[in-house]
Amino acid sequence: MPTRDDSSTRSWDGIADDWVAHADTNDYRNDFLLPRMLQLLGDVQGLSILDLGCGEGGYSRELTRRGARVVGVDGSPRLIEVARQRTLAQGLAIEYVRANASAMDDVAPTSFDRVVAAMSLMDVEDYEGAVSEVHRVLRPGGDLWMSLTHPCFSPPVSRWIRDEAGLLQFFSVDRYFDRTAWDSRIAPAFRDPVLRRHRPLEDYLGAPLRQGFLLRELREPNPTAEELPKSARFERLTRIPYFLFLRWEKP
Repeated sequence: MPTRDDSSTRSWDGIADDWVAHADTNDYRNDFLLPRMLQLLGDVQGLSILDLGCGEGGYSRELTRRGARVVGVDGSPRLIEVARQRTLAQGLAIEYVRANASAMDDVAPTSFDRVVAAMSLMDVEDYEGAVSEVHRVLRPGGDLWMSLTHPCFSPPVSRWIRDEAGLLQFFSVDRYFDRTAWDSRIAPAFRDPVLRRHRPLEDYLGAPLRQGFLLRELREPNPTAEELPKSARFERLTRIPYFLFLRWEKP
């Protein structure tokens, strides 16, 4: 069955190779987000987990090494290709499915103990549809762990204000309530921009609540003393939260 497409799927597929190179070396991902998600998930031995927006498969491989049975889902054919290559090279067994988050037609209902959506759901075109699909594929009592760029600090009209010496003074935010999409280069090394999206916090909370999910955890992580030396950029995370972690339970 053909995978349904949308603007975000096309955009991320277009920068897939640049994203893979970025993910391999990015400090926020490798030294802050990925370790924290694994810590919050705890013991996953024997659990059936869907990695939603799996990208090049980094989270899928780590979860598999910890004993989970993992299916990775992503809308980008190129990212799925890279994920399969890397999984094979490392001798792991992971099923990958090319599907948009809001149209996981080939994923059976009530088939997973847990869905992990790491830094992916803020980019989907149809967030409400994606949450509905997550609810469909989770078993009763299962949960959705999602991490996002923090919507209170991610509007396109937002930036650090610096003094004459270039030191950070404060973070400026405007147009918070605008639901918008725009093209943005993730890093200077990217050859092309990717489609970014902003929604207010009420959208991220409202869709799961309407679906019947129960909010069990909300975290705005800041770096630990052990994490701070790993990147000069982490000092910014002690002042405002760049990221938001949520855990939703399907009753």
